[in-house]
Amino acid sequence: MSEVGEFNMQYLKKEIRNKILASAIDEFKEHGYSDASIRNIANNAEISLGNVYRYFTNKEALYFAVINPFMESIRQSIEKDFAFEGKSMKEVSEVLVAFLMQYSDELIIIRKGNTVHYDSFVKYIVKVIAQKLKLMLEENFPEIDVKITNPDFAASVAEGFLTSLFLVLDGGDSADVQERYIRELITFYFGHMKDRFYHFDLD
Repeated sequence: MSEVGEFNMQYLKKEIRNKILASAIDEFKEHGYSDASIRNIANNAEISLGNVYRYFTNKEALYFAVINPFMESIRQSIEKDFAFEGKSMKEVSEVLVAFLMQYSDELIIIRKGNTVHYDSFVKYIVKVIAQKLKLMLEENFPEIDVKITNPDFAASVAEGFLTSLFLVLDGGDSADVQERYIRELITFYFGHMKDRFYHFDLD
């Protein structure tokens, strides 16, 4: 086979693989991992079922091929963009909203996927949010360790925010509406931090 022929063959293989992955993303987003159908993925990609299995041995392998790049992209984005030190809450919110809207499909797929990956992802995101919340509290309240004695306080707030966020992403609203709802959540959970603990006494 000529070099041109080999190049075209490689291109076609990559194109077919990408069509399968694109169809799989829609299927996993719609039905989750357990109820997703390889046959539906093949039909929607307009590729034979047997050809799908030439590229991916089973549904689990296809699912991993979908979520692994997502997980890596999300981790890299968090490590790069979520360096919150020295940023105002408004600046943090803008970064967070942009991030969540960019990866909304990925978040839904991971959430609807198998329990192991979902739990691992949630723990990771909660840890990131909790770390930022703790930093903001310490900056605004020098006596925060006296005001808040629960060592899991930041993680609890972060989990509450994430649960609320998933409700928004699962709502099926337009991107503009979702963005508005996310901003409302951010304001409720993290807005006006300087006023949070100075207006009442916990003792």
